Amino acid sequence: MPHIRMRGLPEHIVAQLSQTLLEDLASVTQIKPDAFTLDWVPSISYRGGNIDISVVQVEVLWFPKAPEIQDEVERTIRKQLLAVYSQATHIAILFTALEPRGYYRNGTHF
Repeated sequence: MPHIRMRGLPEHIVAQLSQTLLEDLASVTQIKPDAFTLDWVPSISYRGGNIDISVVQVEVLWFPKAPEIQDEVERTIRKQLLAVYSQATHIAILFTALEPRGYYRNGTHF
């Protein structure tokens, strides 16, 4: 926790991001890097009947954070994503706040 899901990217790009992104996000959030989950969700966007490789969607599911931390997480994700995948010109980063009582890990809720 937090869980990050990336769509609209080649799998090797997400693997490349995993080498530095989680450490940087851990620094911003003061959460251990191994607490993060980074998932590649294969998907393809279309516009006008053609594949559109410019559309990337990143979902961050986490317990609520202060607005300035959320803003810095968004900037960190966007900056690193653009550094390795310049084709992304339409980047949506969505944050979903989870309730600790509704989140279980290994049979125990937070």
